[in-house]
Amino acid sequence: MMTPVWWIREIDWRISSGIIFFIHLVVWNKAEKKRSFGARIFLSFALLCAASWCMRYTLEVVLSPKVLVAIGYSFYIMVLSLLFVLCARFCYHISNDAAIFNSIIALTIYRISWDAVKLISAIPVSPDATWTGGSPFQSIMSYMLYVLIEVCCLKVYQYFVHREVSFPLKAIRCIFVVILLSQMLLEFMYQLLFPKKLTDSGMLFFLTALLYSVVNFILLMLMAYLSLLQHENLSMQNFISSKQRYYEISREGILSLQIKCHDLKHYVNLLRSTEGQRQFQKYLDSLRDSIDEFNTVVDSGNKSLDVVLTEKNIICSMNGVRFTYIVDGKLFYCLTDMEIYALFGNAMDNALEGMEHVEHPEKKFISLRAARRDDMVILVVENYFEHELKFENGLPITTKEEEHHHGFGLRSIIAIAQQHGGNASVEAEGNTFRLTVSMRIEPEE
Repeated sequence: MMTPVWWIREIDWRISSGIIFFIHLVVWNKAEKKRSFGARIFLSFALLCAASWCMRYTLEVVLSPKVLVAIGYSFYIMVLSLLFVLCARFCYHISNDAAIFNSIIALTIYRISWDAVKLISAIPVSPDATWTGGSPFQSIMSYMLYVLIEVCCLKVYQYFVHREVSFPLKAIRCIFVVILLSQMLLEFMYQLLFPKKLTDSGMLFFLTALLYSVVNFILLMLMAYLSLLQHENLSMQNFISSKQRYYEISREGILSLQIKCHDLKHYVNLLRSTEGQRQFQKYLDSLRDSIDEFNTVVDSGNKSLDVVLTEKNIICSMNGVRFTYIVDGKLFYCLTDMEIYALFGNAMDNALEGMEHVEHPEKKFISLRAARRDDMVILVVENYFEHELKFENGLPITTKEEEHHHGFGLRSIIAIAQQHGGNASVEAEGNTFRLTVSMRIEPEE
């Protein structure tokens, strides 16, 4: 018979939940790490384990009434979930909605792992012993099972949801509250009904709880998958629309060029006459306007990027906005056509929206710069603004009436940057709004 070990009973059992959440924190997150990541992740590990041990010690030693212990264990799950959000924000460049959604996934996988261990622990390995009982063997096998379940869930999730997705923060909070309360209720029921020894009814309870947690994970994955499809569908529609507008502009440009060439023949003939020489300056001004019209076409070395920047350049020209750009389109070879449109299209649309309240013509400007720094490409978009700007969760509050589109463009930019090992941030300095996007340059094959 396996002999219980005191340090497993006094330490390992009490910090195991914190370790499970920490495993998820390390394995699941692919966002850009913050500076001094090693120290940050160590402090997060210490915080999760210390909080887990203190709460479990209080529940096992200090409290005695069944109801209080059951309530305490349900709140124990809530505290670990909230601490996970703080640790994710502390260690990674990650938005609030992504951190909260990650916490929901962590809680769900934690419950799957814990319910699975409880069911397996009831399997007898000898006539008078069970698989569990406070032995090192049990502890090692439990953690191996935790890691296995974590990796399997991650692989399944990545298979269907291959990139970071964003949800409206209000929706994420509602989902978080619903799942958290349901899991707290399950924990309360277990601690109240089966506090010590598993019975047949207890095993049935854990089997039901396990199935419920698996269903939760499938629903969360389905939500992320549908959100990803919706985002990609919208990006594809916008890209196709942009392509169509670009081709229309190109056709109109060719037609206009033919007309200008035809007119130039008449201008040359008129210039040879006395009346034409008197109107020489007028003809030069007309010719200069024609040249400026065709100068809006952008040639960056990336055809997809040319489509976007040419369209926005024409819009800037029509609205009296000075648009300057220094960009090598070849730096963005690792982005798909849809990602290029979403990244640059949303960045330029946000900048153009900031011009709506600027009245002085000299202040209307947009600057776009892209440069390589080591293995990263840095994109900076700046524009002048005069309206009042407020920030919420690191994103400016939109002035649009459609509240459900709050920050959609910027969240899309952040998701693309994180998908390519970088991040995006915004800041307002004086009357200059600045968007900075960093992405890791993947080696060409």
